[in-house]
Amino acid sequence: MPTRSGPARDTATASGDPLLAVDGLDVGYNGAVRALRGVSLRVPRGGVVAVLGGNGAGKTTLLRAVSGALGPAGGAITAGTVRFDGRDIGGLPAAEIVRAGVAQVPEGRRVFRDLTVEENLRAGGFGTPGRSRREALARVFELFPDLAGRRGQRAGLLSGGQQQMLAIGRGLMSRPRLLLLDEPSLGLAPQLVAQIGEIIAEINRQGTAVLLIEQNAVMGLRVADDAYVLEVGQVAASGPAEELAGTDEIRSRYLGGTAASTGATTGADPDTGSGTGGAGTRAGGLTDLAAAVHAGAGDRAVRAEALRVDGATVRFGGVTALADVSFEIAPGTVHALIGPNGAGKSTCINVLGGAYKVAAGTVRYGDRVLTGLRADQIAGLGVARTFQNISLSLDATVADNLLTGRHRLMRSGVVGGALGLPRARREDREHRAQAGRVAELLGLTGLLGRSVHTLSYGDRKRVELGRALCAEPTLLLLDEPVAGMNHEESARMAETITAVQRELGISILLVEHDMPFVMGLAQRVTVLDFGRLIADGTPAEVQRDPAVLRAYLGSEAA
Repeated sequence: MPTRSGPARDTATASGDPLLAVDGLDVGYNGAVRALRGVSLRVPRGGVVAVLGGNGAGKTTLLRAVSGALGPAGGAITAGTVRFDGRDIGGLPAAEIVRAGVAQVPEGRRVFRDLTVEENLRAGGFGTPGRSRREALARVFELFPDLAGRRGQRAGLLSGGQQQMLAIGRGLMSRPRLLLLDEPSLGLAPQLVAQIGEIIAEINRQGTAVLLIEQNAVMGLRVADDAYVLEVGQVAASGPAEELAGTDEIRSRYLGGTAASTGATTGADPDTGSGTGGAGTRAGGLTDLAAAVHAGAGDRAVRAEALRVDGATVRFGGVTALADVSFEIAPGTVHALIGPNGAGKSTCINVLGGAYKVAAGTVRYGDRVLTGLRADQIAGLGVARTFQNISLSLDATVADNLLTGRHRLMRSGVVGGALGLPRARREDREHRAQAGRVAELLGLTGLLGRSVHTLSYGDRKRVELGRALCAEPTLLLLDEPVAGMNHEESARMAETITAVQRELGISILLVEHDMPFVMGLAQRVTVLDFGRLIADGTPAEVQRDPAVLRAYLGSEAA
């Protein structure tokens, strides 16, 4: 994949005012969630700027603010400005922003599957004068010869890489001066990621500026002139891409720092997970609360068992999302599953929870085979989970959301509850008491009567964890539990997870992009890349593994 050349850099910086100027941008959703806080950045004329960051960092929100797409998602600019070529475009309709010269290629390709390649491209040129549309179509077919040969083929029959090319080509049909690319490497094989990087560089050489949103730091930093790193809606680092790529700060953000790997955040011993201090009174209080939750389970409390994944393979059509993946989670440990975006982590956790079926391989929890069981049957065995995208009843109260986690433990039935029979009333009191203990553990007691839609993002994350804990699991699957949280919220979550795991004795599988968080909690780490297992070991071993360094930071880092 080519690196940005010196002359292009000179052209980008020597041309005066930036093409895009974002200053002090704040964005909120539904009046409750603050997604961006004081974000400022510049895209030079003729330049490529990369914005890096994990899930929930605010990258897509930034693109929506620039392209005028916040409204349909319930978002709005609450402070700051977005200027394109000197004109304030914040709050303008998306169509007017496109006419001004800005085009967005959304995450996940989103082509019209039932239309042909050429029909998809012509849809992107809607509103462009005939001659300009023909010239744009010729440019796209020159950039993407594969598409030229498939112009009459339905888009749904293209490969993932070809669909990404089609999505980029559709964005180019309006002949933009600024192209917004949201995660163009998502889910693509390494050789295709390199090809997309070359295409971005070529688009830029032809005179189009690019604002590139990426979790793939390797591709993003190689193709960009400048880069910004977003964390929880704020700019955490910025500068020339080449300089950022060589900093310890970037390595720490993508693989975790040495402090994190020694358990500095939670006071966890890297071998046993036992507390060694550092969390102070708050950690001690959390331990007592977790012990109360454990005592509340009474005779229902059972011990965790080993989870064994053996040769798990998952296919979606012709795409292999997991290929012969095997690992084991020891009972009563925190085990992390990490990897770059599109590595197969969510697919794997969906297999364990029963949402996806395997094409080959088995998953065993103790003596029980999970593969082939429904999600509710797996939950009945003591497996609970949270979701990457929060899945709560927004209009229900926090208390009611927590009680849904108790459903598998309820015995009185609907009729008994409706008639208010003594046994049902007694059971209801017991369940509410246990939900109250979980709420106290997670700092939710004061929110029990509030509707979930009124809560901040971090509070919603804690409610979802609480609902999972209310099910009294022996195996807890956490899918990105701190995505979108600020540093204080993440630290609190780390302390809570540590206390819960220690006092309840449960096993935890942690899927997360926040590497300091992961390395501070996990006793063992499994690493996926493009659906394959590339490493498995202690946090320290994984941080030094050449294959992991290549996957996250490129061959030079290895």
